[in-house]
Amino acid sequence: MTSPADRGRLICRCLGVSSARILDAVVGSGLRSVAEVTKAIRAGGGCGTCHPEIEELLADVVGEPVAPAVRLENRLVNESETLGRVEGTIDSRIRPALAQRGICLVDFRVDGLTVHVSFEGPVDDDALRTVRDELRRLVCRDFEVVPAGVACAADPAAARSRC
Repeated sequence: MTSPADRGRLICRCLGVSSARILDAVVGSGLRSVAEVTKAIRAGGGCGTCHPEIEELLADVVGEPVAPAVRLENRLVNESETLGRVEGTIDSRIRPALAQRGICLVDFRVDGLTVHVSFEGPVDDDALRTVRDELRRLVCRDFEVVPAGVACAADPAAARSRC
């Protein structure tokens, strides 16, 4: 059964739809199939890789059993693909924008719908907003971004070279 803590993950990586949005639509509109979910909120309307995860959510809502191996496979695919989407967006859009301001996003970690980020350089609230806004715009509007820590490079040129 899906727990409230599990409501926070990116299910449809193509269209940026979270598990919370899918569950809200399923429960609120009585949706019972992947096709109905896709028609209602577009989740599952891209490559189809998320269909097993949507089926798992549907089964959980009606109390049908889901094999532990299926749950595990869904989580592994989810974590890998979500990380890939976040990493691609950070590398292609966010790091270059921050580097222009002398800020280096040195590390990040994805935990469900929360992205933890670490910076080097003159970090301000705007840097965090930049990361959050771009991830919400390009990956999933439900993402939260929080600082994992701020590292200050002794040599600003060294920090820029890593970005």
